[in-house]
Amino acid sequence: MEISPDLKVTQPTVTMISNTFVRIENYLSIITYDTNLIKIKTKVKTVKVTGDKLLLKYIEENEIGIKGLIYSIEYID
Repeated sequence: MEISPDLKVTQPTVTMISNTFVRIENYLSIITYDTNLIKIKTKVKTVKVTGDKLLLKYIEENEIGIKGLIYSIEYID
């Protein structure tokens, strides 16, 4: 069953589970990838994730999962 285009979410969606996992939907690209800092470009802004032992748990067409000890998540220009 197809979802109508007007019902699809095209804005970035950031979901944090505890302080150890974050899911970012509707991203465009990975700008920075380090164990302490990951920056993800979205259609609207860049999502900056800082923490310790950060790693990309999975990468799919429209979604990225980040695992590690997360200190902060920010939207930056």
